[in-house]
Amino acid sequence: MQVLLEVIRGLCDRPGFFYRSKTEEIVGDQPLPLLYLESEASPTAFLRALEHRLDEGRPAIPHAYVDVSSVTAEVAKNWPSGTRETPPLLPLLDVLSDRLGEVHVGSERLTRFDHYRLVDWLTSKRLPRKPGRDDRASVIELLRQWTGKTAQGGEEVNRAVDAFIPGLVTRLGLGLVAWVGSKVGFRWLAKRVPGLSRESKWFMRQNFALPNHSIEFLGFAERLTLGRRESENEEQIKLLLVHAFLEDLRISYRRRPRLLPRRAGWRRTAYIPVLLDGVSKDNGGWELLELINDVRNETGEVDPLLVIAASSVQPALSQRLGVTPVAPDETEEALATWREELPRKRQMLAPDARYLMIRLPFPSHDKKKWKGAPPFRAAPVRWLAKSRRLEAIIAAIVLVLLVPGFVTVQNHFQLNCSIVGSAISPGVQTRLMDVDGNVECLGYSDNGDQVFGSNERLRWTQQAVFAQNGEAERLHETNPARPLISLLYFSSLTHKDSNPDADHSRAEELEGMLLKQRQQNDRSSSGPLLRIVIANGGGMMKRAHDVLRDMITPLLDEDPSIIGVIGLDRSVKQTQEVITSLGSLGVPTIGTTLTEASLPDLSATYFQLIPGNARQADLVRRYAQHVGATKVTIHHPKLGQDDVYLTDLVGLLGQELARNQVKFQADEWTVSPQEVPSQCVEDHSSELVFFAGREEDFGEFLRAVGKDCYDKNRLPRIVADDAIIRFIAQKASRVQDSLAGMRVSYVSMAGLIVLAGKACVAGKPDPSARGGLPLDAFCAGYSKLAKEIQESPLPAEDRPVKPWPGEHMGVAYDAAGLFLDAVTRAYSRRASSTPHRGAIGAEFRELEFYGATGRTDFKKSRVGESRNFTILEVTDLHDYEQQPTCVFLTGDLYGPDTPRLPNGCPA
Repeated sequence: MQVLLEVIRGLCDRPGFFYRSKTEEIVGDQPLPLLYLESEASPTAFLRALEHRLDEGRPAIPHAYVDVSSVTAEVAKNWPSGTRETPPLLPLLDVLSDRLGEVHVGSERLTRFDHYRLVDWLTSKRLPRKPGRDDRASVIELLRQWTGKTAQGGEEVNRAVDAFIPGLVTRLGLGLVAWVGSKVGFRWLAKRVPGLSRESKWFMRQNFALPNHSIEFLGFAERLTLGRRESENEEQIKLLLVHAFLEDLRISYRRRPRLLPRRAGWRRTAYIPVLLDGVSKDNGGWELLELINDVRNETGEVDPLLVIAASSVQPALSQRLGVTPVAPDETEEALATWREELPRKRQMLAPDARYLMIRLPFPSHDKKKWKGAPPFRAAPVRWLAKSRRLEAIIAAIVLVLLVPGFVTVQNHFQLNCSIVGSAISPGVQTRLMDVDGNVECLGYSDNGDQVFGSNERLRWTQQAVFAQNGEAERLHETNPARPLISLLYFSSLTHKDSNPDADHSRAEELEGMLLKQRQQNDRSSSGPLLRIVIANGGGMMKRAHDVLRDMITPLLDEDPSIIGVIGLDRSVKQTQEVITSLGSLGVPTIGTTLTEASLPDLSATYFQLIPGNARQADLVRRYAQHVGATKVTIHHPKLGQDDVYLTDLVGLLGQELARNQVKFQADEWTVSPQEVPSQCVEDHSSELVFFAGREEDFGEFLRAVGKDCYDKNRLPRIVADDAIIRFIAQKASRVQDSLAGMRVSYVSMAGLIVLAGKACVAGKPDPSARGGLPLDAFCAGYSKLAKEIQESPLPAEDRPVKPWPGEHMGVAYDAAGLFLDAVTRAYSRRASSTPHRGAIGAEFRELEFYGATGRTDFKKSRVGESRNFTILEVTDLHDYEQQPTCVFLTGDLYGPDTPRLPNGCPA
């Protein structure tokens, strides 16, 4: 008995996907025998005990037990009188399908037996007879009833058409479509039965009941119905029922439908033993076994059904087939012999090809013999095939792949960095880059799809510039004779922390270019149209060279209308690299606020409006001598290679003072300006203190200088470099109580604009400025722009409240004007297309430009060394309404005949 149980246990095990049998070259699933047990008793206690073992197994092996003697009663219970016209053709198979239909493998149903139940449905139905309707329409209606049948089986039907298309108008519309389709040749449209595609294809491919005698599935289905199948071979229909039953099991065990794995099939690690107890010739048991044998022989397909049938020896199926049953202990050898002979017997379609017959002893249920029985349990499911495992892996992979994307999208959103704009707009290219541990949005833009920075005033100005870009392009389309030229504004538009000083100074520069844009893009004008592309090099221009290399250089190659670059914030190492690279590309570049002496040596196409640090050192030295300072103390931070501007300025100023025998001292703070000692403990009123630093340190420097000061007349004269213009321009920086009463002077790069005063904001410059038409035009435009900004929805802290025009605005305004004058001169030479960038640089060297900030002449030098350089003074830094006054000026004014005071300021 132990050998028999081991054999049955082994037959329940499903081999692996790559398993290859020794006797047959079959990979994966193996053919199973019809295990037939002859016993003295019927039903036999052996199958009941085996069923009990199968029930106890964990994981459970899917199985079913049927007492064949009770099949008739069970069929009558399943199909009450009136439910169907005829009983099932194979009652035992019908009961078996019900039993296995309730079996679950894990949480999944074994199968619904769609193929088998469809055949059984058709064999139990007559075609509906309706006047004027052909049989084809009737079978379509019958099949549509099947597709709407309830999942539990039986006769409750929901018509699919009515279930999914309840509206009368909709049904009429679909009927019209079907009728029109049939008229134009799409006859299949009216014959469509949704939900039967897979079944109909299989029925027409298999061989039983001769499906090829029908042109299509509808005709084959019609032949299976009552009133039609009587003329068919009943044996063939029964073979079709068994074949469909086994096909449903094959589908549920299929591990690979085509190419991709099917995990439900991989979870089926055990075959399906069905225990048929008490089979005989009269109760349909023998017939079902014979049909399974014939189907397997004729199709040669492997299925997962392990039939274990038992019956009494009288009458004996073995005698009918001429087979001698073996003893249970000989089962293993008999199985090996069966496998060896199966190929030959299958080809001969032998009626005993699939049988393996065993003679059970009586009694067959001995508890002692079952004590050592092997455990009947399914092999564990491979980890990857388990439910939700693959989903978890896919979800994890998707998460890993998408999280960076989500983070990127979130970063883009938080940093106002466009993703869609970069993808769809040729005028936008952005990238998130790390700037000293801070992620910033860098790149360029010429339209509202990308606006840089977070400051509202800076963003508003960019939007206004982009609106003018659109206006320029529209005017160019209307009048192509007006050339469309572009300037690239390249500066630092983002930073790590809030810095309104830097943001507003950038906004001022853009406002100056916007003002020139509006004046130039006048419909009544015939001159060049101006478009501005805005580029961001990151905080302190730290990634400016990366932006130039990766994004701006390709843009310059693609867009010849870009004739030059304006801006370039801060004289730092990265800015030097940008100037060098732009020079190698032949791009004219105007630095708006740069003054470091070595910059012109880096590029032959670099021009600078503001005089260099040598002129600033000369200005401070002359002023110190003018006021009779007994000593000059230069306070500066620790000098390094990155901030080239300060290193250069401190060095040149020291040399200038020493050369002119002015007593001086350079004091360096290492951490912060708090290290600067108070200048009020002793009387330093005859001295001059020069702040050589950046605007972010200036407020702290002033507080350190004036610490514990009870007599401000003891303070030295305080002069700051041109980098603190942003501090002077910001109300929030100046209205601190600790700065009340502080007198401060500073170097101004466009002092004449400041001297135009409050009158310029109102629309006309102060008459004492004597700026002529260029200054008048600037003030007229600035008055309108300032009013527009004040009436905008900007927060109060972001609206310009400075009572005079900003220096950065005037310098950028004139820089754009220089390019426009150069283009106009180039076109006056009968140029037929946009002048080459090199030609624009050449035009600069011949220009004598009169702008709002004064006269600029590049004939002798690419740096505006002859331009005015001014020291302005505010007697009370806390009073923001107080306009700076000129205390010392060198260089050209607006014209050679402009009267001056002894200090060089306009008279």
